[in-house]
Amino acid sequence: MQDEDYMRQLTLGIDSAFDILVFRYHKPLYGYVYRLLGDEKLAEDIVQETFLKIYQQGQKGFVPEQFKPWMYKIATNTCKDYWRKPTSRLEYVTDKEIEGKGHVHHIIDHQLERQWMVESLNQLSLDYRTVLYLRFYQDLKYSEIALALDIPINTVKTRIARGLKQLENILVEDERKGVGVNE
Repeated sequence: MQDEDYMRQLTLGIDSAFDILVFRYHKPLYGYVYRLLGDEKLAEDIVQETFLKIYQQGQKGFVPEQFKPWMYKIATNTCKDYWRKPTSRLEYVTDKEIEGKGHVHHIIDHQLERQWMVESLNQLSLDYRTVLYLRFYQDLKYSEIALALDIPINTVKTRIARGLKQLENILVEDERKGVGVNE
């Protein structure tokens, strides 16, 4: 059964259809939000809020044309709402500084490489980072990203191209400085 069919069932009051959507998308949605925000607890809160909004829309009788991009749109907008709150930035920086002091020193190479890549991605603007995460970590098509972010498909293509170019520059610069995998 398609995701949109489960949303139709939800509009009819069949809550078990919602459970299937949560089971199907919790992990990938959490991964996406975590990569955007870099905070486990906050990511879980945003994911829960996203699913709450999906449930509420289903209860109101709304069925999206394409569920997956719509879900990522809700999550992305919820993240943006969080970042608009002035206190959230201060809390985030403080948490990161505290976490940074407790780094584990013996991590396998693959994890170091992944961490280096995520840190490099996090240096990009939110616009570039978002499209790259949706494309390469969530495997959304350009058209789905356009729907999720409510932007034209050409803007998606441009942001991906520019984001990849900026990411390449960051990685080259890090390599030149000796930062990254071979630390």
